[in-house]
Amino acid sequence: MPSTPIPIRAVIIDDEEGSRHTLKNLLSEYCPNVAVLGMADGPATGWKVINEYQPELVFLDIRMPAADEGFQLLESIDNINFAVIFATSFDEYAIRAIKFSALDYLLKPINILELQRAVNRYQKRRGENDQQGIRNLSNTPSTETEKEFQKIGLPSLDGVSFIDLANILRCEADGNCTIFHLTTGKKLLVTKTLKYYDGLLSDSNFYRIHGSHLINLSHIVKYRKEGTVEMSDGNEVYVSARKKKGFLEKLQQVNFRI
Repeated sequence: MPSTPIPIRAVIIDDEEGSRHTLKNLLSEYCPNVAVLGMADGPATGWKVINEYQPELVFLDIRMPAADEGFQLLESIDNINFAVIFATSFDEYAIRAIKFSALDYLLKPINILELQRAVNRYQKRRGENDQQGIRNLSNTPSTETEKEFQKIGLPSLDGVSFIDLANILRCEADGNCTIFHLTTGKKLLVTKTLKYYDGLLSDSNFYRIHGSHLINLSHIVKYRKEGTVEMSDGNEVYVSARKKKGFLEKLQQVNFRI
């Protein structure tokens, strides 16, 4: 007879009582392989339940209620030996979540299929790690996780579109908005400034080569000495004189030969 799978030990940390119980009920009904051992309403109590139950999977809100408190909790833990699934109402933290090797990033109200996919992803990783122990997530992000999770949430009137970073060619300023040019030829207009996205993406292989352009370095085809770059879609983008030196240094840092 096949052995009974060992339940995934989990805790939920969220300052909203309703959200905690909703997620617990969803897990109980749709992810029966997850055993919720404890719940907490903030960083202080979250730290306690993590130490008490030693979970292998933590469902974590980000604003509790102040911004970034979920990240602050993780930063206070020296040895993170559990996987993290963020569950939040805010899309703008998706890129920062990558730096904590987040397994997934779920937006409230939580979609059941997305929740199941996130749990199944952990179940698969858990099986792969049986022979090597649980990966230390505190300092060295998993290459596999980064590939799975390199997305950004772009808000629009009808919801949030999650786009793979690899599919973004460049971002163009349009007043206080930003136009995202995608590899599919599609353009997305987002009501946030280019400066905002520069701050989010500068550590993810993007570089602002002009006041109005932030480009994905992975899509550069050619740098022309007159001060333009040709992108993989055939478009050329001007490199400002002020940005040229820093841009060329950045290319060398990412192993482009100049």
